[in-house]
Amino acid sequence: MKRIMKFLLPVGLFFLATGCEEMIHEREPKYVHDGEGPPSMEGIYIQKEEHNILIEGEELKEEDKTLSLNEFMSKNDGYFLKLKDDSELEGIKSGTKVKAWCGQILESSPPYAVCQKIEAVGEE
Repeated sequence: MKRIMKFLLPVGLFFLATGCEEMIHEREPKYVHDGEGPPSMEGIYIQKEEHNILIEGEELKEEDKTLSLNEFMSKNDGYFLKLKDDSELEGIKSGTKVKAWCGQILESSPPYAVCQKIEAVGEE
């Protein structure tokens, strides 16, 4: 009996400690990009059905412009953008190549990217 307890006690304490560690980290704030340094994403900004989307790539295909939102997102790798301040999008037209400073990508389908800053390429 003592042998079993000598084995089970350390194993039980190990599982207890690792389980509690995960719970502690769940309450920590998520990483937020400060908008400084190199951008975390580059692509094409699209506004479709009142959603702000960033797709990876250099240009938007002509046939993609007429697709519904669901068809568009299933055909293209993209992220819905969530911005702290929607005024960041003023002056950026749909189809413009942009750089985005995003700190967190929420796991969903399609994924949401939480961004601090977005700017059109070529603007400084």
